[in-house]
Amino acid sequence: MQNIIIGTAGHVDHGKTEIVRALTGLSTDRLDEEKERGISIVLGFAPLDLGEGINAGIVDVPGHEKFVKNMVSGAVGVDLALIVVAADEGVMPQTIEHFEVLRLLGVEAAVIAITKIDIADPEIADIVESDVKGLLKGTPLEDSPFIRTSSVTGEGIEDLKKLLLREAGKVRSKPDYEYFRMPVDRVFSRTGIGTIVTGTTWRGEVSKGDELAIEPGAAKVRVRDVQNFDKVLGKAQAGTRTALALHGVKTGEVFTGSQIFSPGIAERSSMVDALLEISAIKGSRIQNRQRVRFHHAAGEVLARVILLDREELNAGERGLVQLRMESSVAAIGGDRFVLRRYSPMRILAGGKIIDPVAGKAKRFRRELISFLRSVSEGSAEEIILAVAERSGEMGTTNKELRIFGLSSADIEKGVTSLLGDKKTVLIQGRIISTGILETAKEKLCATLSRFSAENPLIWGMDREQARAAAGLSEGPIFDHILKEGSSEGVIFFRGGKIRTGGDLIEFSDDDRLKLDSLDSAIKKAGLRFPSAADLLAETGDEIVLERYLHILQEDGKVTKLGQEMYVSRSVIEGLLKRLKEIFEKNRSISIGDFKDAFELSRKYAVPLLEYLDNEGITVRKGDLREAGPRLGGGIR
Repeated sequence: MQNIIIGTAGHVDHGKTEIVRALTGLSTDRLDEEKERGISIVLGFAPLDLGEGINAGIVDVPGHEKFVKNMVSGAVGVDLALIVVAADEGVMPQTIEHFEVLRLLGVEAAVIAITKIDIADPEIADIVESDVKGLLKGTPLEDSPFIRTSSVTGEGIEDLKKLLLREAGKVRSKPDYEYFRMPVDRVFSRTGIGTIVTGTTWRGEVSKGDELAIEPGAAKVRVRDVQNFDKVLGKAQAGTRTALALHGVKTGEVFTGSQIFSPGIAERSSMVDALLEISAIKGSRIQNRQRVRFHHAAGEVLARVILLDREELNAGERGLVQLRMESSVAAIGGDRFVLRRYSPMRILAGGKIIDPVAGKAKRFRRELISFLRSVSEGSAEEIILAVAERSGEMGTTNKELRIFGLSSADIEKGVTSLLGDKKTVLIQGRIISTGILETAKEKLCATLSRFSAENPLIWGMDREQARAAAGLSEGPIFDHILKEGSSEGVIFFRGGKIRTGGDLIEFSDDDRLKLDSLDSAIKKAGLRFPSAADLLAETGDEIVLERYLHILQEDGKVTKLGQEMYVSRSVIEGLLKRLKEIFEKNRSISIGDFKDAFELSRKYAVPLLEYLDNEGITVRKGDLREAGPRLGGGIR
């Protein structure tokens, strides 16, 4: 079963409502005022079974110029247009304006009904038909079929129904979206039921009991019932006129222009980037920062147009824009919209949303313009790659890509293709551009190389210091670079530090001689360890001494006691061996015992014992020391 929406269009009193009644047997005028005045004011709806498995919902729009806002609301989401032109009047102002709305909204299928042929000469009808063809020339609706009808005599009505069936069969099937979305075009309540909203299901499907969210506001609601023209449904699918009875919301909390989504789908924003096309109607023009009425889904919001790649846009021209709203909207990439003048309220332009959650843009920025063009004109793969590149080191996710209007099938296929072509990588579930990854890796390696060149005696940089110095984010890309660099033999680790260029420092002959001399001096001092000040004579420079001592520690040749005291590692190992022998004979020892055993003064004994306590080699019990848990395990 295929569900489509047919939307009427045409000048006031050209017979839109009458032709819907002739097709369906129902009047779409439901207000007393509409019945009294004989014109449609609000949207009307009627079901039409076209046969052959195609069910249509007809949206009958007002034709009067005062109600173009309502016409625009009804035209959004139309699959097939029924353009109505009266044979006795021909093309009129609202005929042109309604056609522009359909064209700017991207409607690609239509049937043209020349009505009231019972009161017009065939020659006049020929002229009218020729005028309409001139209006359609050069547009996607240029080859639309024509039919002449009379709602009074019934002439052409059955043939019209057959034409609608034929053209409906050409309507492209809707992509498979997992989430539900429906703009609300009517809100009311009924006793015993509560709040009811109606609209055209744009995406996915909805069933009784589903949890949904209303935007703006993200209010959570539950579906009590699902209907289509008073018929209870198990579920409503995309392309269906849908009525939902909702639990959890009052009529004053949801309104015409709201949208209903599956939870967690929509993101509200007061700025969207878009591709805009100016109406072909003579005199249409947009200047930078012009205030307009933004019609999207079933709602209207005031906005200002920021021209991103032009100084101005004239009739028929296209350009990239940012729309800055006076209140936030929930949109998805690919959504169509229409702009009307702020005053007088005439159709001005229409277009397609590219980035529905845009940041504040600066004009004539090459990177932004390139990104918007890639997303607007590109394939799924090109869109995903463009978004991944713009997202930098954090990359993007399948969920984040949905706001650009991609279906899950498109995303899965596109990501698989990009991974296969090695244009992206997948890191902790995030899609990251290979170019971004390589640039980040180059930045880190350059930072490490520069550090080593400036500090030849220091093995490497602290991990976090290196990340910050390279200007990399805290995201998953940094860990990935380290892991990949290590496996490739490009990045090396030691004690929380990282370096590139090799695991070992290449010392000059002079440095090696001084290191050996310093090592010998510390070893010769034994347990009567020297301080840094005592060792300064070995280098004559405090900074150089500090670096040499650091190298000896990293090489495992020297152990640091406290702040400024150094003991040879081999000497410490000898101390531990002797200490183990002492504890095999004695349960505990005093400071005096320790001093006597190693022939040390208190100056050296106390720092050594504090070091042994900290290492777990000894355990202090009052004034005594007992063997610690690590006595047999050596030093770290």
